Parts: sequence; C-alpha cells; structure tokens
Amino acid sequence: MYTPGRSAATTFTGWGMVLSGWTAVLVSLADVSPYPPLVAPLAFAGLAVLLAAGWVVASYRAGARSRDPLAKPYRETRRPNRVLRYVLGFGVSFATAAAFLTLFVDSSAYGRETERLERAGYGAYEVPVVRLADAPVFHEGDEDHDPSYTTDLVLRIPYESGPREVTVHGLHTRFEPPVPGRTKVEVYFAPRDPEVPVVENGTRDGRLFGLVAFAALGGPWVLIVGGGLTGHMDTDDLHRLRRFEPGVHLPALGILLAGLLLLLPVALEFEAAGLDRSLAALAVLTPGLAFTWMVKRA
Repeated sequence: MYTPGRSAATTFTGWGMVLSGWTAVLVSLADVSPYPPLVAPLAFAGLAVLLAAGWVVASYRAGARSRDPLAKPYRETRRPNRVLRYVLGFGVSFATAAAFLTLFVDSSAYGRETERLERAGYGAYEVPVVRLADAPVFHEGDEDHDPSYTTDLVLRIPYESGPREVTVHGLHTRFEPPVPGRTKVEVYFAPRDPEVPVVENGTRDGRLFGLVAFAALGGPWVLIVGGGLTGHMDTDDLHRLRRFEPGVHLPALGILLAGLLLLLPVALEFEAAGLDRSLAALAVLTPGLAFTWMVKRA
C-alpha cells in the first residue's frame, strides 16, 4: 500500500518538473525555435518528462521509508507554497496556448528561406515608377474595395549593388492611374539580393498569423482562464496535490505525456498515419484534461 512521503529528492524533482515544463511553454511562446525541429521547447519538455519520472520514483522511495516502523510517522505540516497556485492555474492556460500555436509552425524549408531573406533585407519598400509597360486597366470599386488600376510597371529598385530597372506585372494603384516620375508603389524585394523576385504582395506570415491571433484573442483568454483557475482553486485540494498520489498524478502525467507525443509530428516535421496538424489539435486539450483529472480526484 502506498503511503505519502517527502524528501529532498521529491522536492527537487517535483519543482524541477514544474519549472522545466513552464520553461518549455515559455520558449515555445517566445518563438525561440520558429520552425522544426523545435529544439528548445522539446529539450525542456524532455527534461520535464525525466524529472517527472524521477519525482514518481523518489515519491515511492520516500513513501517506503515512511512505513519503516523506526521512522517518524508521516504527517504533512507544511501549507502549500503560494506560488504553486499561480504555477498550476496559469500553467494550464499558457500550456494550452503554446500547444495551439504549434498548429501554426512553419515548415523547416519555409523557415530557412525566411531567415535567408531576412538576412538579405527582404521587406516592403516604396519605389518610384519609371514608366508604364502597358496601358492601365480600370477596376470599379465596391463596398469592400476602392477604385483601382492594374498596370505592368517598370520600377527603379535601389539594390545595395546599385539601382536597377525591374518590370513588375499587374501592380495595383488606388483611385488614379500611375504617373511615371511621380507615383510610388510598395513592393517586396531584398536590397542585398537582386536574384529575389520583386513582387507586390510578398508577406511571409505563416507563424506570424498564429502569434497575432494569440496576441489579439489568446492573450486575454490566457489571463482570464489562468486568473479564474487560480482564484477558484480549493486550498485543501492544492495542499493534497503537492504530494504524489498514484491514482491522481499518474493518469494526469500520462495525459500530459500523450499531449507531448501528439505534438511531435509537427515539432519534428514528420507525418504519423498521414496526420500531423490534426494530432497537434488534439494536444491542445490535454493540459485542461490533466488538470481537471487532478482536481476531481484530489
């Protein structure tokens, strides 16, 4: 029969597990590894798994010592650390957000290309129109769009190696046709690499879309949910969660490990049974499921 116990090893591995898990979440949200393989978050998540295993083993050993007839009877006298309430409450919401953002991770090829373009200064720049390559085509506006003209234009691109004239097809100008020498248009190019095509819309926004969505919608959700869980967390339940209980913590750790495994196809960029993003979507549910299990069984 299992008896709760406490030792220096359970304290070290328990807090190490929690802090490693939090670090994995934070480096994921901070976009430290922007494309696969997601080395930084996986390294800390792996460390959290090892420490969780160590916490379980240390807890069983401490429990065995507490059953020694010569040992002092186990009695929990310490109250929960106040920090633990916030670590658990906000940990659920932030871990859910980190799993959600994994759905928007760019492919490794796209990520490497984006880094190469960034080194070349790729971005949006306003450049002058040198001349028209064909006659402007007028487009009437509607409720969602302003009147515009589509024209093939010759532009002067200020590359670092020297300006060049480049023809760009199908550029749009609003309200009036472009006038050589007076009109400027916004295009994407790389000043340090003339081989990169000049295009009208070259936004590279894969992961950026997820980060913007998180900042606009997920950020407030994380704070509201984390604050709600923290404020309504029962003190007695929190007290019991500090010490390992097989029926409470082993299923919860199993759920979290399953969530990590579901994220691996995206994090390491491989398909499992033809799936990757779909599995990652299921992983979004695991932090909340694990927390709910612990609270219900505590």
